[in-house]
Order: sequence, then structure tokens, then C-alpha cells
Amino acid sequence: MADGPSAKDLANTSEDEEQATPSTVEDLFSDLSDLTADISDAETRDEVRDIQQLLVEAHERGLIDSGVRDLDVRDAAEAFVGSVIFASPLLVEDGIFDIADYLFEFTSHGVPVFLIANTLFVVFMTYALLEWTGRNKEETRTLFGVVPIRVFMTLAVSFFVAVLLMTVWGRVDGWASPIEAIARINVIWTVGSLGAALGDILADSDPAPVVVAQSETTQDETRQEDVRTIGLAPAEQQDTVQNLSDGGLVEALHEQFDDLEAVVDDSADRIEINRIREETIKATLNDVVSDRIQKYTTRDIAEGFVGSIFFSIPFLVEDGVFDIADFFLSFQVGLFPIYFLINAMFVLLMILALVYWAGPQDVQMSRPIFGFIPRRLVGTALVSFLTAAALMTMWGRVDNWEDPVVALARISVVWTVASFGAALGDILPGESSGADINDDLAALSDFTSDDDAES
Repeated sequence: MADGPSAKDLANTSEDEEQATPSTVEDLFSDLSDLTADISDAETRDEVRDIQQLLVEAHERGLIDSGVRDLDVRDAAEAFVGSVIFASPLLVEDGIFDIADYLFEFTSHGVPVFLIANTLFVVFMTYALLEWTGRNKEETRTLFGVVPIRVFMTLAVSFFVAVLLMTVWGRVDGWASPIEAIARINVIWTVGSLGAALGDILADSDPAPVVVAQSETTQDETRQEDVRTIGLAPAEQQDTVQNLSDGGLVEALHEQFDDLEAVVDDSADRIEINRIREETIKATLNDVVSDRIQKYTTRDIAEGFVGSIFFSIPFLVEDGVFDIADFFLSFQVGLFPIYFLINAMFVLLMILALVYWAGPQDVQMSRPIFGFIPRRLVGTALVSFLTAAALMTMWGRVDNWEDPVVALARISVVWTVASFGAALGDILPGESSGADINDDLAALSDFTSDDDAES
């Protein structure tokens, strides 16, 4: 039997993945700043400033990503709009009353267990959507240095929208029973928080990077440069840059790096300039080549989880789910419900089609289970099924599992649409950052083995 990957192999893999990840605009600025840290030549610094101006324009056009997100008033407005759009359709569904009654009435020692569980679920789901999906982005504002303020903003805005809409549309009976009203609002809040988070993410524009003021020392004098933004070029040059096409902008970057290399004498600096040039071009080409997906990471699992919630929640309030589930169980051959099994195979086939055959991204099958079972198929099916089962149970749509077969049939109906959402949620954002899940499991296994050996 072949040995698992060594620690050295895993380190090399992580290093390769880090190198394969396109640089952010902040990374490129940091590299340029390091390059000119010990250079006092004014001509070299002017060339670097010209490159920085082009990088800012490329970033504003979306050609180069930023590694940070900064919360502002616009984000709150986007969250408000997204929450209204998602919450409004459910206001006319009477199913929210049944779900709210179940959340409020299922208690343990007088504590509404599922109402509290659903609240915690909303918080967790919002955090997962904002922080775990897609590529890593660092929040500039956090609470206690840990929890992003964006999460609190999203939860607060979506809850306000749910309270406002439910009250204005008369769905809380004039707050005659505040606890019952809160339970109904809690159901709408679940959907509204999804819309608020998605509205913020989809419309999110990265903040323009900021260059910290820096000192420049010459033989004659020391002068302080106060550079607040990256708009370093004269107004005429800025207009010229803005009029360039995307291809012309990339070509201008090439030419500017050539000019910078021409004014640098040290060979080591020239090598560094070429490295930064390659990183810049790779970053600008990221949108072109990012439609190929190979790795399967924990972030992909989180994206599948969020996607399955998006698609499944509207079906949780529909009583037609019960009728379809009864039909699934109505025709049996022996002990086997035929329509139920056909639907399960249909779900797996649709996941394969969405991910590998007819989806919007070029997904490569890598490191399959037992050499032939796609990992993404298994992960998507499991995540979407567990999500559907958890939501159906928490929202009282399976009658407390009094009849497990009926409960599974109802869950399978919601699982069908949840699997579509999980597949699309996984692949639409493109290749996720982070290590492949197989490498994470191998590293965890090695760590556990080392602990056992030490014990």
C-alpha cells in the first residue's frame, strides 16, 4: 500500500497552491513598495508611481481583485434591498404561521428550543455566507478583532426588514401576542438574512487601496510624502489611463514595467521587477482562466451548504411537498418505493450534469473516491440532503419523525431542489481558495498519528 503524503509533500503542495493564487492589488503594491524601499532615485520612484496608477485602474475595472473589504453605508443599503426582495414573496404564504407555531410551541422546560435553534442557525448561516464562501477577503472592521462588523450589520438590517414588512402587511396580528409575532418574524428573518447577505456580496465593490504616507530621504533633505490615495498621476494622465481599453491597459502595464526595468541598475532588482510583472499579468488574467475548477475544498462545502439553503427554503412553506411525498410512496414493488428511488437517481444525475457536463464552469474530476466516484458529487449530495433534513426537522415539516419513511419522502422532495442550489453554489464562484480537502484530511491524520505516537 502506498504511503500517504509526507509533511514535506503537503508543504510543497500548499506552497504551489499559494503561488498559483493570483496576487491581490494590495500584494502588488506591497511588492513595489519593498522594491523601492532602499532606492532614492527619483526617476525609479516616478516609474513605480505610474505602475501604481495603472494598477488602480485595473482594480477599479475588476481586472485585479482586492484582498480586503471595507464596510460602509452602501453595504447596508445593498443588504436592505436584498432582504426586501427575498422576504417579500413569503409574506403571502400561510405556511409561515404553521412553522412559527411549531417553533414557538416545541419547548423543553418552557424554553422554545427550535425558536432558539433557528435563531442560532440564521446567525451561523449568515456568517458562513459572508466569511466562508469564495476567496479569502480580510475585513477591515471587526468586533473584538474577531467577528466582522459586516455580520452584525447584515443580521440587524434583515431583522429590521422582517419586522417592518410583517407589521405593515398585517402578518403579526397587531402584535397582540409579542412572542408569537417574534416567531413569525423569525421565519421571515431566515430568508431575509440570506437576501441581505447576497445583496451585499453581489453588489460589493472592493475599496480602493490606500498607500500609507512614507518618508523619502535624500542626501540634501528629508521630505514627507502625504499620499492618501493611489491617484498619484496628474489629472491629464489619469484621463488618458481611464480611456484605455482593457487590452490597452494590460499592454500599458507591460510597457511601464519595461521602463522601470530600464532605469534600474541592480540585476537582483530587475529579477524582482520581472517577478512582479508576472504576478501582475497573472492577476489580470485571473478572470479569463478562473472558470476551471480542480480542487475540492472546505470552502466548496460551505458554498454548497449556502446554495442548498437558498433553493430549499421557499419549498419549506409549501404544503404541496406533502402531496408529492405521498405520491413517492404510493407505488411500491415489494418493499421498494419506485418513484422515491427514481427521484433519488434523478437528483444524482442532475448533480453530475450541473457540475461536470452542462454547468457554467469547467469542473475537472480530481482525486475521485475509490478511483471513480467524484468527490464533488458525494459532497454535494450529502450536504444538500443534510441541510434539507435539518431544516425540515427544525421547521416542523416532518411531524417529529413519527413515521421515518414519510419524513424521508418529504425530505427527498426538498432535497431535490436543495441539490441544485448546492451544486450551483459550489461551482458558480469558481475555484475556491484553500487547500484541497484530501490534503486537509491527510494532514489531520498525520497530526493524530503523531499525537498517538507521542502518547
